[in-house]
Parts: sequence; C-alpha cells; structure tokens
Amino acid sequence: MEADAVAEGFKRSIELHGLKFNKLIGDGDSSVSKRLLEMRPYGPNFHIEKIECRNHLLRNYGTKLAAVVKNSKFPVPLRNHISSNAKRFRSAITKAIDYRSNLSSQTKHQKVSGG
Repeated sequence: MEADAVAEGFKRSIELHGLKFNKLIGDGDSSVSKRLLEMRPYGPNFHIEKIECRNHLLRNYGTKLAAVVKNSKFPVPLRNHISSNAKRFRSAITKAIDYRSNLSSQTKHQKVSGG
C-alpha cells in the first residue's frame, strides 16, 4: 500500500506541483523503489535515485545485531561479544557513513566499492 501511495505521488507531482522528483529517501524497504522502477512515472529515460536514510540504516543494523544476540544458534562468546560492543559497532558504521559521504571527488560507484 505504501509503495502505491508514493508511486501515485510521484506520478501526480508534475500535475500538482510542476515538479519531477529525481531522488527518493528510503528506509531500506525496496518495495517503493521497485514500484517506481516498474511504473516509470516520468518516462523510460528518467532515473529516480534511492538514497538510504542513515537513521533507518542504523536502526535496521541495531535490530539485526539484537536478533543475533538473542539467537541461540550462535555461540555464546560471539553473542556476548556483539552484545557488549553493539554501541561501538554502531559508532563505526556512523563513522564509515560520514567518511564515505565526504568523499566529494569520487563517484557514487567508487564510494561504494571503496576505490
């Protein structure tokens, strides 16, 4: 339902506001960007870039770490290590995001690949 609502907003943006949106700030859920890719609200040659929201990225990362800590399939020493260092891991992710976003001389592909 959310994907359809966002897609409809993109589709009507020219009519309502005289605007074409070329970026979408996402929350890690690919259904909205997939729907926009299928729908192509501005034609086949107009690309809408998805930008991952840092807050959602960190929240999802923390949720996944918490799931590992609670999962008894993983060894206890590993779960204890993750549990006691979760804030450090989150801080490291934040620093990596900041570092990559400040590399203005590199293309997006170079930033992602570490080149």
